[in-house]
Amino acid sequence: MPKRLLLEGPDIEELLAQVRTEHGPDVSIVSADRVRTGGFAGFFARQRYELTVEIADPPIRPATPEPAPAAASADPVAALLEQAELQERRLGASGAPQSLAAVSRAAAQTIPAQGQARAEALLTQAKTAAAKNAAAKAAAKAPGDFVVETGTENLAFADMLAALQRDSVVPSRTGAMVARAYQPSAVAEEQAALSLVEQQTAALALVEEQAATVAPRAYRPPVAEPRTARVEALMELGMPEHLARRVTGSDTYAAIKRVMAELPQAAPAPGRPGDVLVIVGETQAALRLAKQVAHILNVGSGQILLAARSTAGTEIHTARRLSGPAAALRKARKIHRDDVPYIVVVASTPEEGNGEWACSVADALGATAVWAVVDATRKTADTARHLRTLGRIDAIAVNALCATGDPASVLGLDIPVSYLADRPCTPQEWAGLLCERLEETQS
Repeated sequence: MPKRLLLEGPDIEELLAQVRTEHGPDVSIVSADRVRTGGFAGFFARQRYELTVEIADPPIRPATPEPAPAAASADPVAALLEQAELQERRLGASGAPQSLAAVSRAAAQTIPAQGQARAEALLTQAKTAAAKNAAAKAAAKAPGDFVVETGTENLAFADMLAALQRDSVVPSRTGAMVARAYQPSAVAEEQAALSLVEQQTAALALVEEQAATVAPRAYRPPVAEPRTARVEALMELGMPEHLARRVTGSDTYAAIKRVMAELPQAAPAPGRPGDVLVIVGETQAALRLAKQVAHILNVGSGQILLAARSTAGTEIHTARRLSGPAAALRKARKIHRDDVPYIVVVASTPEEGNGEWACSVADALGATAVWAVVDATRKTADTARHLRTLGRIDAIAVNALCATGDPASVLGLDIPVSYLADRPCTPQEWAGLLCERLEETQS
C-alpha cells in the first residue's frame, strides 16, 4: 500500500533532490505548497515549501526481462554513445566509413518514443488527482499564523515545479519521476489559462499590425520643385517663396491679384461715433496718413490728435497734444462720448525705442483699431522686432515704396496691409505695383 510523506524546506530544488535521493525515481509528488509564516501586513514573512510525496510499493518485475536494444538507457547521452560505438563497429567491418555526427543523428532517431508518451500520461493523471485534492485542501483551515497561498497565484509556481521536473528527470520505460504540482480548482485554472491565451493573442496581433503598417524606410529629404524665372523674379521683389510659387498661369497680373486676394485683408478705418483710430509711426508719415483717413471719414482736423514729446514742425496745435498715457486716459472720456470718430497719431520709431510707451497710450485711449506705419526700406526683421513692442497691431501702412527694390518684403510680417504709400491697399494695387517692377527688371 503506498504511503505519503510531508517534506519541508526553504528551497524547492533541494526538496526535489532529497526526494530522488531517498526514495528513488518512482516517487510521485502529490502536492507542492508555498507557505509564508509570520510577518506584518503581508511584509517580512518567512517563506518555505511543503512537498507531499507518495511512495508506491515496489513494482513486481516480470520474470523475463525485455530485450536490451528495445529499452532506453536512463542516461540519453550514454545511450547515444553506446549506439554510436555499435554503429561504428558495424561500419568498420563493412568498410563504409561515416562521420560521428551522422552516426549520432542516426542513433538519436532510434530512441523509442514510448517513454515520452508514458510521461505525458502520468502527468495527466497527476493533474487529475491534484485537482481532486485541491478542494479538500482549500477547505482546511491553516493553524496558527500560517498563510497558505492557494488559487491562481500558484499557477506560476506549479509551472516552475513542472519545468524543474522536466529538466532534471529523463523519461524511460523503466519509470520516470513526474512532477505532480499542486493545482487550483478546475474553474480558476481554466479562467487563468484563457486569460493568458487572450493576452498573448492580443499582443501578437498588435505586433503584427504595427509591423504591417509601419515599414522601416530610409529618410528622404523633401525634394523642392525647381524655381521658375517668374518665381525668382518675384522673390527678388521681396515676395515670400510660398506666395511666389502660387503665382501660376500665363497672366501674371491676374495670378498676382488672385494670390493677394487670398491673403487676410485689412479692415477699413473705424468711422462710428466715439471710435478711435491710433496710427503709430514716424510723426510726419503718420500725420500724412491721418489726414488721408480723415478725408475719407469726413472729419475735420480738430479730430486729429498727436501723442508726442512736442508738436514742433507739425500743424497740430498744442491743445491737441497728448503728453502720455495719463493725458490720453483723460481725453478718452471725452472722445468716447463725442458723436464723431477721432484719429490719434502716436510718434514712435525703432530709433526712439519707445514702443512700450506707444502701447500704453493706445491702451489708455481704448483704441478701436491700431495701425502702424512701416518703412519699406528698413530690414523686415528690424521692423518685426519694433512691431512686437507695440503690442496689438491690426494693420500696417507701408511707406517709402519707391525707395526700395523689394516692396513685397512687408508681406513677410504676416500683418494685413491697409495702405500702400498714399493709396488704400487692394489686390489690384499689389498686382499693378509688382507687375510694373517686373517689367522694369525685364527691360
